Amino acid sequence: MVERLLCKQDVSGSSPLFSILPVYSNGREGGLRIHTVEVRIFSRALNNSKMASSGIINFQRNWQGSDHQTTVKKTVSVYRKDDNGSFQAAGAVNAGTSVTYIDSLTEDHLRAAFRTDDGEVFYANVDYFVKPGKERQSVLLRPSIFGLSNRTFFSVTDYYNELVNALNRRNDIPGELFDYLYELLDYVDNGYGDFNGIKFDGFPWGEIQSYYAEVIGPIACIKRGILSGLLDTSGLGGASIYIPGGSEALYDYKLVSGNKEYLISAKSARAVSNQVKPQFVIPYIKSSNLIATTEYQVLQSLANERNRKAVIQGPFYTWQIIQSNGEITGSCISDIINNYTSSSKSNTKLVDPSIWQNFINLHLPSKKSKANIKNVTYGEIRYECEQLIERWSRSGTQNRVLKEIFNEFLNQSRVIYVKLDLNQTTGRPIFTASAGGGTSLVRNLYLRTSNYATRTEDRIGFQVS
Repeated sequence: MVERLLCKQDVSGSSPLFSILPVYSNGREGGLRIHTVEVRIFSRALNNSKMASSGIINFQRNWQGSDHQTTVKKTVSVYRKDDNGSFQAAGAVNAGTSVTYIDSLTEDHLRAAFRTDDGEVFYANVDYFVKPGKERQSVLLRPSIFGLSNRTFFSVTDYYNELVNALNRRNDIPGELFDYLYELLDYVDNGYGDFNGIKFDGFPWGEIQSYYAEVIGPIACIKRGILSGLLDTSGLGGASIYIPGGSEALYDYKLVSGNKEYLISAKSARAVSNQVKPQFVIPYIKSSNLIATTEYQVLQSLANERNRKAVIQGPFYTWQIIQSNGEITGSCISDIINNYTSSSKSNTKLVDPSIWQNFINLHLPSKKSKANIKNVTYGEIRYECEQLIERWSRSGTQNRVLKEIFNEFLNQSRVIYVKLDLNQTTGRPIFTASAGGGTSLVRNLYLRTSNYATRTEDRIGFQVS
């Protein structure tokens, strides 16, 4: 008589095999192998969680504890309670119907209570409803938020496990977005991702493509073969992963395989908010004809600290190089050296507005009167310089030369550019990789500012698509 079933592992091969054998009442193990299966142990199992939350995990993470406004994700069979408290089938509710989840009436994830707009209460499986959550656009997805920056991971498995743990610790990610991020991780890890049933409305697509791409990119490079044709990938499966700190690094992650290092960036070759800063471009420019240009001097000015605060004072020096009307004089430069020494002084009014009269007449004419000029701030002048530099870089000979400089940087730096595209209807990801320069990679380019009059967080950088 069979008393129980025994699961035994065979580790003699390259992959673990699990055999299910009968155990009889006399203690003898049966010789008949009932079922054998090759098992790949995923980190999701080690972390005791599913990739996309469903069932009890979905209920506990996204619903339990308070009422929520939601909609039916896909047509769902529903039940109502009779006078005896028994559940009776009550038809179905169509996708798109607005309802309210009622926590106090809910029994479990299979018998969650919902109220329609006309006050009717029914019970259904929570997995058929759009997961509630905060405004998605406010969610930050950059590597530092996941605790990955300034760290080395000695295998892709170590990196994957840490990312799963980091995701599970995030309580600020709404349910639908949480599922999507997990499915993207599932896709880069094993080539599969179940995006069906996820409600994509309101997703922060820019944040995902700009920053979550940096988070899952190392796994995609190692496990999805996207670098094939660009480099020898034979030893890449055992590569370690390094994530640098800071947002202005030349690369977003580094793969180290043996004595080879591969710098990977998501900051260029696509139209996103990330930029390549001039200080990382300048060291790679060796052509004397490019070094002799005004455009190269502009980049040097934006990149070079020169015993000053580059973000705050750099635009003044730079527009002084470009200008043709003597708008920024030596007296203007002396003024900012003495009086505009930190970002906190962006709202400080000009100490001597007469020094800036020519610049204001040309570029801020609405403030050139005696009554208005006295209220102009250093931040307003700086931001106007940044905008002037941006407009100058967008066209003409200077735009062509800037492209030549950037192409030389691409050819010399040996940075690989990995691009993530997302289908906002199906959620499907597509990774592509490029290396080196050429007009096929750099189509549109200009120098872009991300600041404004009171914001001095970033240097002007290359925006490339």
